[in-house]
Amino acid sequence: MNSKGWKNFAEYINGEYFKKGFWYPPAVKKAHNGYTILFENYSTGGETPVTCTKVYTYIIPKKYFEFHIYNSNIFSSIGKYFGMQDIETGDPVFDKNYIVKSNDGFKIKQLLRDPKVKHEIENFKRLNLKLSKPGKLWKKLPEGAYEIEFITERDIHDYRELETIYLLITTVLDKLEEIGILNK
Repeated sequence: MNSKGWKNFAEYINGEYFKKGFWYPPAVKKAHNGYTILFENYSTGGETPVTCTKVYTYIIPKKYFEFHIYNSNIFSSIGKYFGMQDIETGDPVFDKNYIVKSNDGFKIKQLLRDPKVKHEIENFKRLNLKLSKPGKLWKKLPEGAYEIEFITERDIHDYRELETIYLLITTVLDKLEEIGILNK
C-alpha cells in the first residue's frame, strides 16, 4: 500500500500513520491495552520481489512460549503422515484445516479453546500467525521480548481485512493475558 493508503487506513481505524525514516516504508500503529499493533509492508527482495503485509506487536511472556498456526495443505498432510509435529486441539474440523506448532501443548490448547480466538482465526482463508523471538535486527527491544505476527505474501489494500487482522491479534493478546502468559 502506498503512503496515501496507509494514511487513510490510519484514519479509518483511528490509528497513527508514521514513517521511521527515509529508507523505511510508511506504517500505521494502533494501541490496544498497553500494546502497540503495527501495520507495514516489506519486500522479499531478490529477482522477483513480493510485497508482503505484516501486522505485529511485541510482548514479554512470563515464560518461554512460542507457537505457529497456519493453514493445512497437501505438503503439511504429507508431513503429518511422515511424523511432522502438529498439536491436535480436539476439534476435528479445526485440526484438519490448520497446523498448530508450539513448545507448550497445554497453553496453546488453552488459547485455541477460546471460541473468540477460534472464530477470529477461522475468518482467514490464508493464515500465518506466529509468536516467536524477533530477528536480530531489532536490537532496541527489551530483554525477553517476543513478537506476535501475522504475515501475508501479498500487499493488502482492503481496510476491512487489515482491521480483521487487528482483531485477531488483539483477541490473541487478551487471551494470552487471561491465561497468564504475559508480563504486564
